[in-house]
Amino acid sequence: MTRINFRFPQILVFSLTFIVVGFTQPAQSQQPPNNNSNSTKIRFIEPTLEKEPENRGAPGDRQGAGTRGDCPNVSKPLTALVPLIPRTLSLKQQTTTDKPLSKFVLGLTTAEYPTFWFYVPYQIKDIDVVKFVVLDENNNSISKEPLLIKLSGTPGVISVRVPTTEKPLEIGKYYHWYFLVDCKSQTSSEESEDIAVEGLVQRIEPNPDLVRRLGTATPQERVALYAQAGIWQDALTLLSELRLAKPKDTALASDWQDLLKSVGLEDVASETITQCCTPIEDLRTQVTF
Repeated sequence: MTRINFRFPQILVFSLTFIVVGFTQPAQSQQPPNNNSNSTKIRFIEPTLEKEPENRGAPGDRQGAGTRGDCPNVSKPLTALVPLIPRTLSLKQQTTTDKPLSKFVLGLTTAEYPTFWFYVPYQIKDIDVVKFVVLDENNNSISKEPLLIKLSGTPGVISVRVPTTEKPLEIGKYYHWYFLVDCKSQTSSEESEDIAVEGLVQRIEPNPDLVRRLGTATPQERVALYAQAGIWQDALTLLSELRLAKPKDTALASDWQDLLKSVGLEDVASETITQCCTPIEDLRTQVTF
């Protein structure tokens, strides 16, 4: 596994030793079908992008892996609730000679401070620390340090929102995020390896037609409109908030199942959504994964 070190002096900007993608063109597909969103199942429609991530550094797996971590064995792995977007550009259009990447992990959003969703399969007692970091196209973190996250209610589906005290996501730019779980050591070794998931997020500006339709839609209809327009982060976050507010609503539960199944996440579609999580402090030490 690739090992990446974050080092954080008190006043210096830290540097990173890996390659992330960076583009300036926003996604173009925002035209939802004209059908009534209440008459059909909620289904995510893959967006069409002006440019796609380069093979080098683009995440292609939304499930966690660790070669020698201390996390216990689980039936379902740590999973990021994000679509796998198929690559559509031809080999001639690609800007790298690396082996072609068939899919990459990417969610679109209209939010300056989006919310990210994960299935965490571990008990709280097994977890030592959880970290979250978002990097811009120049490998700079949007926060001064990776955020330490206080978990609750796991195993289950949890959320992490970019704090409004940090830099907002800019329209049209790609960002590379990492969610890392470090379990409590079960051995005498002081060094362990995080279980990590990673992906890309891009903030886009919704087109006027979508804005108009969202303005007159019910909350459930807005979920469908976001999903049909390929804006995953907003669709999932809104639907999650509706489910947390009405946990016994069978229609919302069905919508949740349909949305996750439409992107191949049926394995975690039945997992409980929890009221979580809160960044608790900056991490001022060396982070390794």
